[in-house]
Amino acid sequence: MSEGVERSQERSGAIRGAIGVVRRAVRRAIGASGGAELVDLRREVRALRDTTQGLSRQQKQLTKAFRLQSKRLGRTLQALQRINEQLGEKGLTMRARLLEQGMHAVIRRLYVDPAELTYPHALLVQRFGILSQNDEDGLTWALFRLIGVTDRRFVELGSGVNGGNSGFLASECGWTGLMVDGSDARIERVKTRFGPGVRAEARWITRESVNELVSEHGLAGEIDLLSIDIDGNEYWVWEALTVCNPRVVIVEYNAWFGPERAVTVPYDPQFDRHKFPDPRYYGSSLTALARLGARKGYRLVVTEPRGVNAYFLRQDVHPALQACEPGAVFRFNDTSRGGDFYASIAQHALPLIDVTI
Repeated sequence: MSEGVERSQERSGAIRGAIGVVRRAVRRAIGASGGAELVDLRREVRALRDTTQGLSRQQKQLTKAFRLQSKRLGRTLQALQRINEQLGEKGLTMRARLLEQGMHAVIRRLYVDPAELTYPHALLVQRFGILSQNDEDGLTWALFRLIGVTDRRFVELGSGVNGGNSGFLASECGWTGLMVDGSDARIERVKTRFGPGVRAEARWITRESVNELVSEHGLAGEIDLLSIDIDGNEYWVWEALTVCNPRVVIVEYNAWFGPERAVTVPYDPQFDRHKFPDPRYYGSSLTALARLGARKGYRLVVTEPRGVNAYFLRQDVHPALQACEPGAVFRFNDTSRGGDFYASIAQHALPLIDVTI
C-alpha cells in the first residue's frame, strides 16, 4: 500500500472518529427525551414541507382556473355587448324592463279578477305591454272591451317604431289606420312592421297641417282612437284637430308640471324639447289637457300608472264610466332628475301658458 493511500485512510478514520465523538456528545447533551423531541421536530418539518408543496400545487390550479374563467367571462361580456348593440340604443335594459312588466301582467291575470274590483282599478289591473312602453296595450284593450268598438280605425300622431298606442291594435287585432312620425327612418320601419293595413307617413306634425294630414288619408269623421305623443305640442295639435271625431283619445302629459296647475308650453311648429336647457320642458300638464278635453266634449277617465299617458272618452260614449278629477288619477314615477322643475323654468326664463278654460 502506498504512503498516500495510507495517509488518506488515516484522515478518513480520524474524521469518522470525530463525527462519532460529536454524535455521542450531542446525545449526552440532549438526553433520551431530547432525542424524541428532535425526531418529532423532524416529522413536523417534513409535514410542513408536504403541506407547503400541496398549497403551492393548489395555488397553481386555482390560478389556472381563474385565468380560464376570466377568458370565458370576457367572451360572455363581448357576446352581451354585441347583443346590446343589436337591440338598439335602449338595449338590454329596455328588454329586461319589458320582461319584468310582462311577468307582472301574467301575475295580475292569474291572481286578480277585474270583476271583483271597482273602477278605475278594474281597468288598470288588465294592463300589459306587447308593443307599448308602459303597459298601454292592455289598458287600451280593456277600455275598448268595456265600451265596444265601431270601425276599428285609428290615427296615431307620433308613432315611433313600435306604432305607439295603436301598434298592438294593428299587429294583433286587425285594426287599420294612420301612423305618423317626424323621422323618415322610423316610418320605414313602421311600413315593414305593420304591412298594408297601416298607412305610414313621415311628416312633421303641426296644428296648421294636422287636419289636412288626417283627411287626405281618409280618416275624417268618426274613428275609434286618436293617440297623440309628439313630445311638445300635444295640447295645440289636439285643440286644432277637428276633422275626425274619435271615441277615445290618448294624450301624453308632462307629469313634471304636477297635478294642480293647468299649463302648457307655448306653440312652436318646430318645437324640440332637446334644444332647451331643461329637457323636462315640453308638453302640457294633465289638468290643462283635462280642461281642453272638456271643451272639446271629452272626459278624463284613467291614466296609466307610470304617469305618461292620459285617456279621454267622448261624452256620449259609455256614460256609466264617470269622469275623473286630474288630481285623483295623476301619476308621477320619474325620479331620474331631481330639483324643483318650476324653479328651473324660472331660472331659465322659459315661458308657460296658463289654461284658464
